[in-house]
Amino acid sequence: MPVNVLDNELAKLKKNVVEMSEIVNNQLNNATIFLFERDKKLAEDTIKNDLKVNQTEVGINENCIKLLALYQPEAADLMFITTSMKIITDLERMGDLCASICQIGLKLTDGSSSSEEFKCIYSYFEDVARRGDEMLKMAIKMYSDGVKDNIGLKDIIIKDENVIDVLSHKIVVDIINNSLNNLKALENNITYIFIARKYERFADHAQKIMELLLYMDLGKDLRNLPEF
Repeated sequence: MPVNVLDNELAKLKKNVVEMSEIVNNQLNNATIFLFERDKKLAEDTIKNDLKVNQTEVGINENCIKLLALYQPEAADLMFITTSMKIITDLERMGDLCASICQIGLKLTDGSSSSEEFKCIYSYFEDVARRGDEMLKMAIKMYSDGVKDNIGLKDIIIKDENVIDVLSHKIVVDIINNSLNNLKALENNITYIFIARKYERFADHAQKIMELLLYMDLGKDLRNLPEF
């Protein structure tokens, strides 16, 4: 078997995973735009496009299985293929979260998004969406361009994930306090909490992808080490 045949297949695999991540990032951006503009059609399109994410995951997974069966790769190539399979699973779940943001957001009642009291909530959504988008892009850069050459992105991803956790806790507290003073907004407030959790989970998956790549490159699970 010519070595370059497998190399070409691995290059195609990498390209497909990167393209899937771009679809997911687009889903995240569209979900956030929907929250700000209340564009029902954009929400419905984003929900429908989740099927494309799912189909892409299935297609890549099937291709990975074929690569394992046909070429019986060893060592680094085997690790790359199995890690890619895990990454697309996380990407598929991230796509689900984007669709869920739209599904939940459609339950919001009209009028609240422009009110003064909810400006901080929408500012939060904008911030965590931007951070989540960048976290995924950085993790995929580590995947496509090499972990060692982009190891510095690890600390940025961890920092952003921690910031999102702090912001998530704060916004939930603020929403609960607002509910105590304004029971009329209770339905929307509960919806905002659910949406905030979806963004938080998106960031969790982005960090998990980075962790998978560190394991692929270093052969160690660093999650439970003090310095991680």
